[in-house]
Amino acid sequence: MPSGFEVRPQGVIQWRTVLIKKKSYTKGVTKMAETQQRLKRIPMSREEFEKLPEGPPFYDYLNGEAIEVNRPTGKHQRIVVYLAFVVDRFLRSHNLGVAYADIDVLLPTGVTVGPNLAVLLTEHLDRYDEQKGDIVGVPDLIAEVLSPTTVAYDRVEKFSEYYRAGVPWVWFIDPDALTIEEFRWTQDGYLLVQAVKAGETFRPKLFPELEINLKTLLGE
Repeated sequence: MPSGFEVRPQGVIQWRTVLIKKKSYTKGVTKMAETQQRLKRIPMSREEFEKLPEGPPFYDYLNGEAIEVNRPTGKHQRIVVYLAFVVDRFLRSHNLGVAYADIDVLLPTGVTVGPNLAVLLTEHLDRYDEQKGDIVGVPDLIAEVLSPTTVAYDRVEKFSEYYRAGVPWVWFIDPDALTIEEFRWTQDGYLLVQAVKAGETFRPKLFPELEINLKTLLGE
């Protein structure tokens, strides 16, 4: 079983990054952190961050730092585009909500992130700020397509912030392995609800009628 997970008596797998201190991260997370250090980080106040011009480059804002988000690969972009299209079409056809790709999200904790996909259910569409073009509040679902330079940042720092803000559902997508991990927020941490392998059909617990097969989407 991958490091960072534990099986509870009831058979549920729990991701522990939101529950442990940085000192106790596993070797795998330490290696990811070495890659993470290559991200450009600029200490600044929230007020200074708000005055930054529109990208590129684009930045997240966590813990008093503007963190530059690197330009993704072609395959990464294709997955984001296809995924956003499929999810948004499903939501709109069922009057369930709206999906947004690569949108700035201002969480209640004061953190600003730019997830690859963010979903607002119909009852929460008021969290979209028409004037700013951003989401202000907690999305019902966030999906991150991982990349080598940001995998630790996504899986550790941003994941912890999503937990702190109370984001109910998080997906991690590996563009090379074409796997999808689905996590659900609980009081004890994020629980891994399912992990879907390449070629398998992903049916999210939040939207059981939605079917996603990454290999089929990419024509592989």
